[in-house]
Amino acid sequence: MGTVTIAERPDSRTWNLGQPQSETSVTCQYLLRWVATTDPDPYPGDGTVLANAVVPKPSDRPLSDLHNSDAWVKLFVCRSVTLTPERSMPYAWNVTAVYSTMEVGFLSQGYMARQTRTAGTRTIEQYRTWTTLPTDGSPTYPPSDMGGTKVDWNGNPRQREIAQQTIQLEYTWDRTTASSTTATDPSFATFVSAQGKRNTDTIFGFVKGSLLYRGCQATLEEERWRLVHVWVFDDIYHLQQLPLPNATGAPILLPGITVAGQQILQADKVGWYQPYPDFVTWSSILPTEVYNELTKARPARI
Repeated sequence: MGTVTIAERPDSRTWNLGQPQSETSVTCQYLLRWVATTDPDPYPGDGTVLANAVVPKPSDRPLSDLHNSDAWVKLFVCRSVTLTPERSMPYAWNVTAVYSTMEVGFLSQGYMARQTRTAGTRTIEQYRTWTTLPTDGSPTYPPSDMGGTKVDWNGNPRQREIAQQTIQLEYTWDRTTASSTTATDPSFATFVSAQGKRNTDTIFGFVKGSLLYRGCQATLEEERWRLVHVWVFDDIYHLQQLPLPNATGAPILLPGITVAGQQILQADKVGWYQPYPDFVTWSSILPTEVYNELTKARPARI
């Protein structure tokens, strides 16, 4: 069927160095030729030639002469291969192969740790005003009376908005390994067990107990996972006010303030309640490079 040869062109290896949030790529150019072994030697067809040619294929790692044992370039993956006929000679093609990776090869660039923050609120049932909050948003249980000024009317609490902020952290995870074909996936079980827990370490600028983990969304893109973690910050540590109930479950009421000459009843005892009492330390869960990147600003000013 003849022989197939491939040679890299002199203008090959055009590099495009991207930021950590984007891909870094290298474009390689080759000349592919089919040459008859004997005369006449029938041309076997484009499909046969390409199937037997040692050319890059999508999802392949780089050829050895491209990476030359460089650990970073070994992480590149062939994303596309384009073949166009070379009209100046018979049975020849120009081959364009594009390799890319989102791994950062230069440590000064940092790592991908994209944050998105969205302002929001929640509404609480307020029976009392307050000037202080339980440390780390962790009141004792059963609760004691919180004090403060009574603001409910006949056991009906006032509605008060509490400032919140939703934080999304996006990064990628390479699931391939150097020594095995078995994927190394993120610890999804750890993420699930952390749902509904508050932070012990200060992260995203928010102090202990104020940040609630809601979970992780993960999308598999070729050899990488794209992970998006979601937290909710709450200005009062996600606390709720809990009135002391009577046997029917309604708040115990006693004579309270006078409004327009009419005395009304108000809740007797009210305590703080924390629906999310458990904690988790994010420095031990997030990848070290990603966690450290949260407090860094790049590039440095000059």
